Amino acid sequence: MTACRPDADLRIGPFEIAPGACLAPMAGITNPPFRRLCRELGAVLTVTELISCHAVIHLFAKERNRRGRQGTKTLALLERHPGERPLAIQLYGRDPEQMAEAARIVAGMGAEIVDLNFGCPARKVVKDGRGCGVALMRDPALVGRIAGAVLAAVGVPVTAKIRAGWSAAEQNAVAVARVLAEAGISALCVHGRTREQGHAGPVDLDAIAAVVDAVAVPVIGNGGIRGRDDAEEMIRRTGCARVAVGQASKGNPWIFSEIGGGPGAPGLEERVAICRRHLGFYLEWCGEERAVLEMRKHACWYLKGFAGAAAVRRRMGEAVDAAAFHRLLDGIVPG
Repeated sequence: MTACRPDADLRIGPFEIAPGACLAPMAGITNPPFRRLCRELGAVLTVTELISCHAVIHLFAKERNRRGRQGTKTLALLERHPGERPLAIQLYGRDPEQMAEAARIVAGMGAEIVDLNFGCPARKVVKDGRGCGVALMRDPALVGRIAGAVLAAVGVPVTAKIRAGWSAAEQNAVAVARVLAEAGISALCVHGRTREQGHAGPVDLDAIAAVVDAVAVPVIGNGGIRGRDDAEEMIRRTGCARVAVGQASKGNPWIFSEIGGGPGAPGLEERVAICRRHLGFYLEWCGEERAVLEMRKHACWYLKGFAGAAAVRRRMGEAVDAAAFHRLLDGIVPG
């Protein structure tokens, strides 16, 4: 197998994806503020966190649903941050007709790529192997029907994410990838771990390479990438067109700059500055109360490993508003 170069062309529909790393979708993390920050720091493609097709359909069934609290939260997840193009929205569900309807809705809202999640390992999504996410890999025929229904419903590119399989005994990434390629998807992201592994343990680069060899559509490799060396190794070993980074970007959005050939993680002063900037994006997006609550976890990730940071992390519960949040950061680096 001849591996793709790190700067190999990658086109998804009309969109040329620049060389570098993509941001993998993560529930509760890849909202507009975080996607915006990662884009600024070099992510070449970002995707919303996974959104239930049922939530989308319910939201648009009646006007009053869009004015409710649940509707407001779902709408916020569907928002585009300034300058985000293409806007890729990830959907999950197991009913082909409902997935198609939800895809039509988000495409009508401005989604330029619809991404189908067949890889999420979360318990509430997979429902003991009989639900959505990676559980659907146990039924490749249903995966094909879902992809076919969505592709027939929208005029925008459709992509998909899968894993190596459900477990060590059920690894069928190649079979599922072939079904999706035959349906007509534009690109495929493959996480080289099984559902059984979650986000821990060795990444099976051979599983990703086997998918690259099996299908003609571009493949994005995912799993276990902590820096430029890991990204280059995955590309060299598998031939994937790009890599996607998820868990390692939490508290380290500079990983996209590093993989793209720029500087990596900075010192404490710049980390604090970016933490403040991230808070600013949150304030613009959802207001002070929610922004401060959600930024506590991000601040802990940004500050991990620095002298005196542990004491600040323990006090994050005191950050009840933006001013208090900045005062805590002032204890590390004056603003």
